[in-house]
Amino acid sequence: MKKTGVFYHDICGKEAYSSLAMGVEAGFKSLQTEGVFDFPNVKWFESRPATEEEIARLHSREWIDYVKRTEWWRVSLYSVGGMLGATEKVLKGEIDNALVIAGVGGHHAHRDSAWGGCYFNVIGMGIPHARAHSLGKRFAIVDTDTHHADGVRDLYRNDEDLLHICFCNSNSWDYEDSDRIITPTKLCFPHGSSDEEEIRNVAREVPDRVRKFKPDLIFWLCGMDTHRDSYGTQALSEKAYPGLARIIKEVADSVCDGRLIVKTCCNAPPYVARYAIPRIVDCLAELNKYADQPATGKA
Repeated sequence: MKKTGVFYHDICGKEAYSSLAMGVEAGFKSLQTEGVFDFPNVKWFESRPATEEEIARLHSREWIDYVKRTEWWRVSLYSVGGMLGATEKVLKGEIDNALVIAGVGGHHAHRDSAWGGCYFNVIGMGIPHARAHSLGKRFAIVDTDTHHADGVRDLYRNDEDLLHICFCNSNSWDYEDSDRIITPTKLCFPHGSSDEEEIRNVAREVPDRVRKFKPDLIFWLCGMDTHRDSYGTQALSEKAYPGLARIIKEVADSVCDGRLIVKTCCNAPPYVARYAIPRIVDCLAELNKYADQPATGKA
């Protein structure tokens, strides 16, 4: 069994960007009602607020001041703080892997702008934090949210120590060509139109590339807006997300001693989060609590 940390603060549920992060509170509470925290190898760490100095590693002072004037300032601080805490504990070996439940998005946040329910680049913030503390250098981000992660791609476009694999629906939004820059370490692939096709796509495109890159840690952005009752591709059932978790965890186990951080803002209806979140943690912690098997796809 793995030691798994869950990073969450009640502010992320109570003050979530609710038109996007619909299932945050329900997702966390499902871990309590399902008895997941009763297992000794699963621990809840209350997310701390990030400091302005920590956020300034990726974002401009002008943008930080702008976000400070919005109603999303506090939830953004705790969302980023959860990511920083998880990054520290995983890379220090205190836990094997982690789930970060955030109250806002993140991957559309650039240095001095953002859109789509994002304010600071939550998924990207762990990287400069780890490097500042000499905890790691090479990282991989696998992003299975519906939309292209234009903020991450912009912030890290020249960073060859970051492998960024983004699954995105090219017909969802219009992007500048520069947002979709493709290099050996910055890649985009299409989503599937069913659970089986989505998992097959991830199984085909992710494992070999990550193994060849040899990151110190893998970040997985588990976007749930691909669910059929959400606002994105509307292609998947809730059973797809534990299936994706199994693929990405197997890669982490084989290439970086299991070091994996999953970030989600539960951007699907609450019933989806109530199903998916406990099963993702079940996968991470190797609890084998659930008899129902996740959807699978064969390459």
